[in-house]
Amino acid sequence: MDNFLLLKLNRVVWIAFLEQEKIEEGIRFFEMYTLNVDSLKNNKDMKEIVEDEIEYSTAIFLNKISQLAEKYYNAQDWANAVICYTAYFKYKQDDILSIKNFIETLENLNQFDLAIDLLNHLETNINIKEPQMYKLLAELYSKRKDYKKAINYAKKYIENYGDITAADYNLLGCYYNLCFSEITHDIEDAKAGLEAFSKASDMSPFTKLYAKNATIMAGKVGNIELGKKYWDRVLELGGLTNDDKYDYAAFCLKNQDFDGWRRYFEARFNKENNKTQFPKINKPKWDGAKDLSEHTLLVYYEQGFGDTFLMYGYLPRLVKLAKHVIFVVQDNVYSLLKDNEYGIEIIPATVAGDLKKIKFDYYIPSMSIPVVMGMDRNNISVGEGFIKAEKGLVESYRQKYFNNNKFKIGISVSGNLTGDKSRDIDIKSLLPLDKLNNVEIYSLTKGLSDSQFADFKKHKIHNLGNEFVDFSHTAAAIENCDLVVTTDNCILNLSGGLGKKTFALFNNPNQFRWFDLSGENTIWLTSVKPFLNKEFNSWTATVDLVFTEITKLINK
Repeated sequence: MDNFLLLKLNRVVWIAFLEQEKIEEGIRFFEMYTLNVDSLKNNKDMKEIVEDEIEYSTAIFLNKISQLAEKYYNAQDWANAVICYTAYFKYKQDDILSIKNFIETLENLNQFDLAIDLLNHLETNINIKEPQMYKLLAELYSKRKDYKKAINYAKKYIENYGDITAADYNLLGCYYNLCFSEITHDIEDAKAGLEAFSKASDMSPFTKLYAKNATIMAGKVGNIELGKKYWDRVLELGGLTNDDKYDYAAFCLKNQDFDGWRRYFEARFNKENNKTQFPKINKPKWDGAKDLSEHTLLVYYEQGFGDTFLMYGYLPRLVKLAKHVIFVVQDNVYSLLKDNEYGIEIIPATVAGDLKKIKFDYYIPSMSIPVVMGMDRNNISVGEGFIKAEKGLVESYRQKYFNNNKFKIGISVSGNLTGDKSRDIDIKSLLPLDKLNNVEIYSLTKGLSDSQFADFKKHKIHNLGNEFVDFSHTAAAIENCDLVVTTDNCILNLSGGLGKKTFALFNNPNQFRWFDLSGENTIWLTSVKPFLNKEFNSWTATVDLVFTEITKLINK
């Protein structure tokens, strides 16, 4: 028996180790084996058969080690998986799935620097001939929230791969959406996302997901025409989820289709994602038709403080329909609304606790009031002045902060409870107000430090927000102002409810409830004048308009 055959028989040793899942021994013996076989290439007569043996053995090794790597990966046995992937990667560096799993394995072992190094190596040192590698890089960068690079590689994949599917365009749209929503807030990214989603839906018109994604992005860029096109497609395909119904209701309200809004808005309580939280109430829900003249109606708040203030504006109408009306509100709102001229019983949520202890016949979620009462553009307004500040507090704030002859401006730049930061504005964007003469400026926003107003040189900002105990204090401060300038947050609704002259700053696009901001008020609240950005986050021109309007008021 010749020496080469004896050497080849050692192949079974490392194969046996791998079969027994003794992976470290198997890898070590395989590497020793290939070195020993390779040493025989110096013999010219054996060079070809030695190369064949190495190629054949390597193929066996890669097959077995990749199977083990996948097994450990699926079992989340990261320690054994990384040993296998490391050995595999030495010999084969173009297996897309293995590279993806290798990087994820490194991350799960908290070897983030190695994961990044491997990613950089793929990006810079490997000649990417396979377009699928672009797709992998896009996915990996998306996981790292580097959406610009994800977009770049997704586009390269589309440009270099001939068999592009609707799913590929949908994925590109998702990267643009994430980039817009989480990083740039650049409307051009949103428009590019809409274009990608539109291509996906047009390529695969019977896939509801692609059409739905197009509707969402159309809403973000304010493209009503495309929004309607793809919503019609979603409705035609059917099988609406509660998320679909809620999103469609929002689209309908934004576009003044009040029938569609009323039809689907109640789906908010049954959404699959981020559903509206509401307590279980074992009493019948008022449908708007039942005669309440001999019954007590319980109204229960929903969502944020601003919604509570706005929906409170409908309760004077309910008082005329019901024998008695109870309104359960957030604790911070209770002291402001408890003493009211309408005879409404106000109960704070923590006191309400067990609703079985409260005597009532029917209930309604607060934001369902305009829905069940069949309201539309003609009667949806709550007007103004339906909230009253406590006179003693108003006088206390006047004596302490507002006892001057200047024009008093309250400002609010953000809402603490909203996760939608597109509705907020940087304090520096309001710096033109510092140029005004004969004014005092009061911040009504909680959570801001005095240092954040350091750029206001001419006027010292009275930072009242952090002194407010609850909304009765906020209302007292607002009542002492001649004007409130606010973004789309609860101060807007509170100021409008008090009937205070209010200039409201709206981004473009904006929240779906503001279906018409073209006039002298917001429709919902008649004392609130809207100032709408021409483009997303283009606050400079909008604030300049506000400055001009305030100057006119001061001159009067």
